[in-house]
Amino acid sequence: MFRFALRNLFLQRKRYALMGVAIAIGFALITVLTGLSYGALETIKTKAARYFSGHIIVQGFENTGFSIKNTQDFLDTVHESGIHFRTVSPRTIYYGKEVRIFFGGSYLRLLRVIGADFDSEGNELEKLPFVAGGIDSMKGEDGRNGIIISTETARLLGARLGDDVILYLKTISGQYNMAYMVVKGIFDETSIFGYAAYMNRTDLNALMNMPEDWATEIAVYTKEGSDIPKLTEKLRMKFAEDHDVFPPILSRKDFSDFRSSNRNNDNEKVGVMSVEAQLEQLKNLLDAFLVCTYFVLVVFLLIVMMGILNTYRVLIYERTREIGTMRAIGMQAGDVKRIFLYEAAALAVVASAAGFFLGLVTFWGIGLFDLKGISVAGMFTENGHLQHFISVRTVFLNLLFMIVAVVAAAYGPAKKASLMPPAEALRKD
Repeated sequence: MFRFALRNLFLQRKRYALMGVAIAIGFALITVLTGLSYGALETIKTKAARYFSGHIIVQGFENTGFSIKNTQDFLDTVHESGIHFRTVSPRTIYYGKEVRIFFGGSYLRLLRVIGADFDSEGNELEKLPFVAGGIDSMKGEDGRNGIIISTETARLLGARLGDDVILYLKTISGQYNMAYMVVKGIFDETSIFGYAAYMNRTDLNALMNMPEDWATEIAVYTKEGSDIPKLTEKLRMKFAEDHDVFPPILSRKDFSDFRSSNRNNDNEKVGVMSVEAQLEQLKNLLDAFLVCTYFVLVVFLLIVMMGILNTYRVLIYERTREIGTMRAIGMQAGDVKRIFLYEAAALAVVASAAGFFLGLVTFWGIGLFDLKGISVAGMFTENGHLQHFISVRTVFLNLLFMIVAVVAAAYGPAKKASLMPPAEALRKD
């Protein structure tokens, strides 16, 4: 019967053309808006993973602040967790408000200084949008006393690649310290992720008067498509076997509350947090945007459904004799209704497929626009271009959404057609 419906759809293709175009445009709109929304979220996650220490952040905490004394023990625990990670590397993050970077009589406060092991984490950090220099110059001994800054930092200071800048901060014991650093890389980032500098972890440890192997956290980068919250909890439970761990951390506020309650505890605590918890507020904003997107699409689909409903009424009227013939040769009323519904479902699938490819072309067109001149767009763009992310799950959900809408619109006329008396239908001109 479904084959019969496909045959009818092909024979009636001219009548269905306008309806198919409307469905294709609707599905293209769904694809583009959801793809850009999820793409913006994935772009933020990618940037945040570099900024906040991976997709899963393992932090050691004592009453004096962040601290991991036995870095190798933490690394071994991550390796033994069974998680299929992409990269795992220790980091030292300087969170103090006193950090300044000086050059040519000007200075700028940085939100954080990130001490990384470029030999182990370089494959992740090389994805920074460099406009000068790069990660290779930070590896090995050549990377000592080197620093990577953003284009915004370089612009405000007037610094260029190869210039000597002064990094000024407080040690763990509260003393002021400074060091001359060579700018070995400049990356293009204008959002909050740009107010950070990257340097060798051992250099930062020395500035803070801490041992060379000391760290504040472990950065764990998961493989693409991983269920980050699920893996975060799995890793937390692994650490709980041998360490005193914080409860599940679902937001930065949770972590701040747990830290505050632990300030008088001399024992080391371990916090395991996902990058999504770090981005809770931004994620909620994008989720709200996605809800608004679907609301607009629902309104659009309701308009399309009204057009489909009216078109089907005309189609049923024009095919009255065909319906009478089907009933006269013994086809049951339910079969007639199913044929029209199958036609509607097939139309939705074919038109949605066309709409999907139209959406891909639209993504290509949108990707040509350079948004570097719009500072607020820096958070959601990579190298000044909007990114899109399409998952198989989202495509199938959108397709199901469209099929249900089209079939629902066709149901009333299809039911009316199935109840039409054969003799009366055959008498129609």
